[in-house]
Formats: sequence, C-alpha cells, structure tokens
Amino acid sequence: MKKSLLALAVLGAFTGIASAQSSVTLYGRIDQNVTLQDPGHNASANGTSKIGSSLVKLNDGGVNGFGGSRLGFRATEDLGDGLKAFFKIEAGITPDTGSAGGSTSLNPTGNSFFNRSAYLGLSHATYGEIRLGRQESLTRENNVKINDISGENQFNIVEKLESATDKSGKGSRPLFQNFGTRVDNGIRYTTPVLYGFQGSAIVGLGERLAVTDATTGARNEAANYRGLSVVYLAGPLAVDLIYEDLRGGAAGHSDYNNVITVGGSYDFGLAKVATAYQHTNNLGGQFDLANTSKAFVKGTDVDAWNVGVAVPLNAFTFKVQYTGSNLHKPSSSSLYQDKYGGSLEYALSKRTLVYVTAVGRGGDSSSYYSRQGEYGLGLAHTF
Repeated sequence: MKKSLLALAVLGAFTGIASAQSSVTLYGRIDQNVTLQDPGHNASANGTSKIGSSLVKLNDGGVNGFGGSRLGFRATEDLGDGLKAFFKIEAGITPDTGSAGGSTSLNPTGNSFFNRSAYLGLSHATYGEIRLGRQESLTRENNVKINDISGENQFNIVEKLESATDKSGKGSRPLFQNFGTRVDNGIRYTTPVLYGFQGSAIVGLGERLAVTDATTGARNEAANYRGLSVVYLAGPLAVDLIYEDLRGGAAGHSDYNNVITVGGSYDFGLAKVATAYQHTNNLGGQFDLANTSKAFVKGTDVDAWNVGVAVPLNAFTFKVQYTGSNLHKPSSSSLYQDKYGGSLEYALSKRTLVYVTAVGRGGDSSSYYSRQGEYGLGLAHTF
C-alpha cells in the first residue's frame, strides 16, 4: 500500500512538471543546399583556390537557401488582466558540420550558443511590450517581414560584395544595412497596434565592451545601437519607416552609421511585390577597427534600393529580386554594385520543400567578387 502511494506521488509530481512545462514549444529548421560558386575572373572562390575557378559547396540555408537552420524554445504565460510573460532562446546550427551557435556583435571571436535570439519580456494588450536581451535589429525584423521578398534568405539584400584582392577594400561594398542582424544587450519597447500603426524603440548597450585588433593591437570599443520604427499593416498592405544609428565606439561620442529605411509590400493574391530604399550617412561598424580596411571614415555614404516579386502557384512559389547600391567615399569615386536572382520552391508538404536558386552579382570591379554567381539546389524541413 505504501509503495502504491509512493508510486502515485512520484507519478503525480512528474505529471505536474509536464503540465507546468506544456506551454514551452520546441521548434526549428534544417536547411541544406548544394551550391556551385563562380568567382570573378580576378578572384578566388575561397581565398586560397585558383583564381577564377568554380567551387562546389554544401551550405546552410542561411546562404542562398530558404532560411538558416536553427533550434529554439519559446513560451508565453498568461498572468491575467491582459498581462503576459514570454521568452525565446534560439541557436543557429550548421548541419554540414554539426556545429551550433556563433559569434555576435559584442562577442565576435567567441561562440554564443543562443546566437539567434535570447530574450524575455512582458506584454499587455493596452500598454504594449517590453523585451530584454539579444534580439533582431529593426531593419532585420522588417526586411524579413516586408522589405525583402525572400526574407533575407535566397536573395538576401544585406550583403557585402567583397574579395580579399579587391582594391576597393574587403567588406567595404555593402548593399542594405541591418546592423549585424541582431542586437546584443537590447532593451526594446513596442506600442500596441493603433489604427494599423505600431511603433518600436530599441537600444543595444555597448557596455564599454572591447576587442583587440589582431593586426594593430589597438583596443576597439563597441558602440551603442539605437533605433526607432513605425510599421503600418492593413490587410495586404505593409509599410515601414525606420531610423537607426550607432553612438560611441569608432566616432567617440558622436553618432554614426545613421540609417533611414523605408519599405513596403503588397499582396495582390496572384503575386506579392516588395520594395525598399535605404540611405546611410557616415558608414561604420560597431567596433572601431582603426588602421584596417573597415576603419570608420566620416563622410562615407550608401544609397540602396530593392524590388522583388513572389508568385505562388499551387505547391510552387517563384521569386525574383533585384537589389543595388551606390557607395560614396569622400576621397574617391563612387562604387556601384548590384545583386539579382530567381528561385523556384516546391512544397512537398506544409513543413518540407525543395528549391533551386540562381544569384548573380555585378557592378564596378565585379571581376574581384569571390561570389559573382551562385547556383543552388536545396532541401528544407521545418518542425
């Protein structure tokens, strides 16, 4: 009898734990593609291979695919009177090697396991939402939802067209900006939706964190990230207006990397169209990489633009997109660069699809691009 009561007590304890955790959702995606990468005739595909020679690679879906592979946990708890608590932790995974996590803006040489998201917060239907932790920058969030027809995936509008041998400087030719995709030490407030409008304000604290430049030995301090956005959603129409900048770091107490983005999309049913424009003043990164090719130089500006179309047809979805930008440096002539591509997806089920993607890159000195053209075949499964 005592053993039976003990067994029932233990079973009841485990049942209670399972019940308490039942609202936690485990989710993820595995995406892999085989890609043929063609460099420009003056560039190496991987920095060490023969100049101009093609390379076959196995990529995670974050490159030319449906979306980066990830594993995450999320939950929401109803606290009553319209108040809810929530959290999300999400790790990027690389199926071709089995690794997980990755570097972040303030941990560039380390490995943050939950590198995609790690935040918690409170939300209220009347008073809005506050969120604390690592989270998406405002441009990243709206590129995924509105500005980029591929959601920063197959035709990712945020890319630096680069080659180690390019005389214009490695990594110095961006298309759109998104402040490193995600923000460390983020504090964000989002308003309730009012007549279709919703506003957000976010700051990412640099906390005087710094890294040491391996080449110069200089100690480079991080900047604080700041952003404001207004988004309007009304049925098939979506519009966003965003301002973001960095303060401190490379420019001392000054503001730099001042970015204004405006974008919109409209779903006509037969097709969805997305477009965006972005202007950057005083281009710079979160760290002051003095005496390197990425050093902050006041007066470097970027104008970028984008248009994309997605056409669904039963289990198929066809997408095309074109993105271009002009980089204006104070001490040299402007550099033009563009990226264009098409993809075809076929849904084997609601969670599994196959896709083919073709992407090309052009512009001034495009023969130095390590990724001038890419052609991929991939498989993605979401769970």
